Amino acid sequence: MRGMTLRRSVVGLAPLLLLGLAACGHGRVPGPSGTFETTVVDIAPVVGGRVLAVTRQEGERVAAGDTLVVLDTELVALQRAQAAAGQATLQAQRAVAEADLAKARRQLSLIETTLGRATTLREQGTATGQQVDDLTAQRDVARTGVEAARGRLAAIDAELVHLESGLAVFDRQLRDSAVLAPITGTVLTRTLEPGEVAAPGRSALRIADLSHLELRVYLESGDLERVKLGQELPVRVDALPGAPLRGTIAWIADEAEFTPKNAQTRNARAQLVYAVKLRVDNPDGKLHVGMPAEIDLP
Repeated sequence: MRGMTLRRSVVGLAPLLLLGLAACGHGRVPGPSGTFETTVVDIAPVVGGRVLAVTRQEGERVAAGDTLVVLDTELVALQRAQAAAGQATLQAQRAVAEADLAKARRQLSLIETTLGRATTLREQGTATGQQVDDLTAQRDVARTGVEAARGRLAAIDAELVHLESGLAVFDRQLRDSAVLAPITGTVLTRTLEPGEVAAPGRSALRIADLSHLELRVYLESGDLERVKLGQELPVRVDALPGAPLRGTIAWIADEAEFTPKNAQTRNARAQLVYAVKLRVDNPDGKLHVGMPAEIDLP
């Protein structure tokens, strides 16, 4: 009876062992999981003004360099024209000051030449000391005139530099009145409409490049030796059943950190892990930011 009972138990366990082996052969152990993310760029004007146009709606594609927001520039254009007129006036005054300086230098040169001759003649006894003294006084006055002409010219040049700086500021404001897309991507949000007054730094559009997304997962130290930069791994997306996608490891953290707070258990949160980012192409736009996914470790 004891032998029959033992034999019956072994026979009864055989199908269960076969089922367990089959499950181990065909089952898949879930790998590290995370959610898709991407770099988001907030587009904001750097100058204020009334909005004339916002050229893109939410969900539309933009290319780098496309004009997204156009601001009213009439006031800035008028201020620039006023500054340009002042610049033209100063340039005319500068031409006159240059001519005055040249004239003062010629007069000084002539007086110095005459003074030199008078000094020689006085030594020869044919010119008086009074003549030399008069020419010396004239020379000193001419030198003062030259310095005054130089001062007027320097003042005009300084004012021209100031006006040129103002013109450069107006030109920059005119360029900044058209807000351009810094990257190629998709408009996620739009918070500015034509007719509103845009404040400098206030976000008008939010853009992200959705042609590829990044999947951030966390690995324990024992799993780091199983991955390396540039390695391709299968990525399984819950919302996209079927064949897994391919992700390329683009970054592996150098320092460990505690498991993020959204981990399911307290013990898991207390573990030290390493963050890993995988780049996953998204040409058809089926992947979205925030979608959960997991990877298969080799």
